[in-house]
Amino acid sequence: MKRKRCRAGVIGSGAISDIYLTNMMEKFDQLEVVAIASRHPENAVKKAEQFNARMDGKQEESGHAKTCRIRACTVDELLMDEEIDMVVNLTPVGVHYDLVKAALLAGKHVYTEKTITDDPQKAKELLEIAKEKGLYLGSAPDTFLGAALQTARSVIDAGTLGEIHSFAISANRNNDLLLSLFSFLREPGAGILYDYAVYYVTALVSLLGPVRRVGGMSGRPYPQHENIMPMSPQFGQMMDTPNESQVSAVLQLRNGITGTLHMDADTNAQDEAYFAIYGKNGILYLTDPNQFGGTVRFLPNASDPRNKPEMVELWNFSQYSENSRGIGPAEMADAIFEGRPCRASGEMAAHVLEVLSGILSGGGEGKFVDIVSTCEKPAPLPQSPVGVRNIGHASFQMKNEAEMLRFYRDVLGMRAAFVLTLGDLLRSMDEEQLAHLKEQTASYERMKSMSGRKWITYLKLADGQFLELFHDLGDNSRMFENRRENYGFIKLNYEVDDIERLRNRVADMGVTIVEDVHRTLDGSREFTVHDPDGNEVEFTEYPKDDTSRILMERNAEHGVCSQVSYTTQVAYQVKDGLNMERFYCMGLGLRKVDTLTYGDLADAMSQTPEMDQQVLMGMRMMKDRPWIDFIEVAPHQYIELFHTEGGRLKEEKNLSGSYGYQHICLEVKDIQAAYAAVIANGITPDTPISLGADGSYQFWLVDPDGNRLELMEYAPGALQLG
Repeated sequence: MKRKRCRAGVIGSGAISDIYLTNMMEKFDQLEVVAIASRHPENAVKKAEQFNARMDGKQEESGHAKTCRIRACTVDELLMDEEIDMVVNLTPVGVHYDLVKAALLAGKHVYTEKTITDDPQKAKELLEIAKEKGLYLGSAPDTFLGAALQTARSVIDAGTLGEIHSFAISANRNNDLLLSLFSFLREPGAGILYDYAVYYVTALVSLLGPVRRVGGMSGRPYPQHENIMPMSPQFGQMMDTPNESQVSAVLQLRNGITGTLHMDADTNAQDEAYFAIYGKNGILYLTDPNQFGGTVRFLPNASDPRNKPEMVELWNFSQYSENSRGIGPAEMADAIFEGRPCRASGEMAAHVLEVLSGILSGGGEGKFVDIVSTCEKPAPLPQSPVGVRNIGHASFQMKNEAEMLRFYRDVLGMRAAFVLTLGDLLRSMDEEQLAHLKEQTASYERMKSMSGRKWITYLKLADGQFLELFHDLGDNSRMFENRRENYGFIKLNYEVDDIERLRNRVADMGVTIVEDVHRTLDGSREFTVHDPDGNEVEFTEYPKDDTSRILMERNAEHGVCSQVSYTTQVAYQVKDGLNMERFYCMGLGLRKVDTLTYGDLADAMSQTPEMDQQVLMGMRMMKDRPWIDFIEVAPHQYIELFHTEGGRLKEEKNLSGSYGYQHICLEVKDIQAAYAAVIANGITPDTPISLGADGSYQFWLVDPDGNRLELMEYAPGALQLG
């Protein structure tokens, strides 16, 4: 379905217009830029010609017909054009009020560069006009919609920091350089507060909410600066600088959180941004909010002083890590179509402007000012739906093939679904894959000579659920003697309806029970065995009443063809627990449905007489920390993340050449949509989409701990559908 597009006209052709025009024309397909105007008409003409030529070239490369042309015009012509829905104002702040007001009165939605105006009362008037006319008014900065600040927002919203107490902001610039480069910074209203602190305060409000009270001191110790740029016509001349360059302030938010804001434009040119948010559970270190990307770090609080906490660099689950200016008007266009508030709203911009003005009004006296305005904290950007529907299969490399097939096929009753040979693999390769293999002459000839050998056996346990068993072709040499000594996969768990019956069946068929039937902390009953290759396999019967921690409805249409009904849990010991949870929940759109804490574990283990009291004390000190997170893939199907707080396990990310577990496969509704969604969610796929030998479409990902993950859609005719 063709997406709605908002026709936009741009006013302003300065340096920042390039990135806006590039992104609005190439990145955000909800916008169609049709006109550009400037107070210097010749600049508008040049900009239109530049971008028309750029788009012509791109359309010729792609073979698509020309769809987009920008025309240069006057401001009056742009405002009178009835086909233009939105005006994007990129002019200096001193003319914002007049231009934005004229655009609103002409019936246009408006998105303006920062700050919204140079005076809070003017901003209030513009908001009233927009409301009266039913129009949208938005304003930069829109960097809070970028990957870094959206990452910070997600961590705050998830409660990772616990109760937040305070924040600290400090930033620096060098006016000798900047004032020589950019003349607009020498105009009134373009001091470090309005031009630079606006990014930090906007980020702060978007993360923690509006400000109640401010107090600060500001100064202008250097009323003149020498122009130091040799290419400037004013090189060597003294420049008047009417704006503040140094600010120290205290801000109290409406929720009671208090912090400091420090700005110094008379020091280093490279910004050494410091932006920290302090919570009971740790400290969140943000990056420069003038950028869209960057690294956000979290330092957890050491609940056990014997364990030194390690800084965690958070994965950004967003595609907006590069310079994404233009996302503000693009998101506003979506808001117009959907009839909801926009995120980079005029209300928030006006509130931030009042905060900055309040700080400035303190002058050298440091007096406190109450902030009259308020605003809603903007909603975080949504993640793109990946459409995961099922654990399609778990995959193992067999060593003891006959015994493995007997265990899963005869003991557990799984049905032989199909077998793939090496010849099937060769025939499934596309030209590029085959050419690459032929370059490895020995491998290609060996595979050809073994084309009749079994490669994979698929066993079916229930509707949509399989076990993938790779046959031993003589390439494997490594065994994991004890998976629990390593990060990564530790066990596979199958759901059963009658655990006592299955327990007796496997015992009667000669399988050793490693851990007999017992009740677990989540209310289920389990027992454990090892398959013939030593892989840990658990069987779980969930409570059939309301005592289960996780509510699961029975699916009467779910067909079962074995002694087990679901691949119900795939368990990993995690090294990077925070990013692992975020990968599966934010990156893939799965849902955390339950957490067992170390406190839960301590309560259970305290009933064991021989329990080491030192170990028990450590658990109690970490009582609120997660021990197991249950990530729901689909009803009855979970990924278990076992946290290893304070532990140091072995790490082996490359499982090729090893017997045992290889990967899990998640079935998706639409492979093309899933591929686009994971990229939109900030994940780079490990492979492109390909058609497998089984007739299914697939691509691969790697999670933060290095576990490989296959996403698959069964194409018409896929062997799994037979």
